[in-house]
Amino acid sequence: MTGYNKLQTEIATGRLTLPVVILICLFLWGVSIHSWNELISFISCALTGYMMIEINTAFTLIRTRTMLHVSLFGFIISACMFLHPFHISNLVPPAFIIALFQLFRSYESGQASGNIFHSFFFIGLGSLAFPQLLYFAPLFYISMISFRSLSAKTFFAGLVGLIVPYWFLFGYAFYNGKIELFYSPLQSLIQFQPIHYTGFTPDQIISWGGITLISLTCSVHYFIVSYLDKTRTRLFLSFLIAVEAWIYALGLLQPQHFNVLLQLQIIMMSILTGHLFTLTRNRFSGIFFIITFVTLITLAIYNLWMQFFNS
Repeated sequence: MTGYNKLQTEIATGRLTLPVVILICLFLWGVSIHSWNELISFISCALTGYMMIEINTAFTLIRTRTMLHVSLFGFIISACMFLHPFHISNLVPPAFIIALFQLFRSYESGQASGNIFHSFFFIGLGSLAFPQLLYFAPLFYISMISFRSLSAKTFFAGLVGLIVPYWFLFGYAFYNGKIELFYSPLQSLIQFQPIHYTGFTPDQIISWGGITLISLTCSVHYFIVSYLDKTRTRLFLSFLIAVEAWIYALGLLQPQHFNVLLQLQIIMMSILTGHLFTLTRNRFSGIFFIITFVTLITLAIYNLWMQFFNS
């Protein structure tokens, strides 16, 4: 084993990786905080990270004990300081990862209706903050075919799950005489703004470039080595890659939603990158690990510099 692979193994499977990353995350959030409502963003990210641990534990996406995927997620979110200010869409990532968890639980289940209902319920709930999240619903339905959980019963369970949050919203809006609260998410869903890629800050562009480079490399690598995983794991990770591709498509068509889409992209990227570095031991993985490590550290330092000296 090369020196690169020894370092890779130590970080990927070591028990100290997550505690060290947590300390770094607390530092990066602490030095960048501007208002107390940013604590909501922090709690949202912490909940997303916890659910990433749960989804890997429940479905063995990475077949070796590791906390690298959640460590990567926490570090990257913390390093992208432009994601720290609170916006209602910051609540979307935990809703989305819970929806994924429930969808995966429906795999070959004889009682999948409940899981599908809850999965689509969280899609609908998240869409109240980010209506474009509803665009992922068809992808979830398509995945149910390969997960062998699609039937007439689960199809309508999904529809009911999507509708329930809007049913409660309608009741609240009608009771308070603010019916526009109900129409607003649906109107924004069908109103497309002109596509333009101006207005992005340098830290957004550089962060997206680094994350996308790592993410695409790991996605391509997984297709090469996917035969080593069990069928169930292969289906789950292939679905995450499909979600990642859908995120790219939405980003190209609606770049105004850059920040929330980037958060979803980081979830997919972290799982796939954790899979690569935890299970692959060769010259490529060792060198790519060093490149990734240097890229993320540089990204954190650059965003920290932008935070203090270019604000």
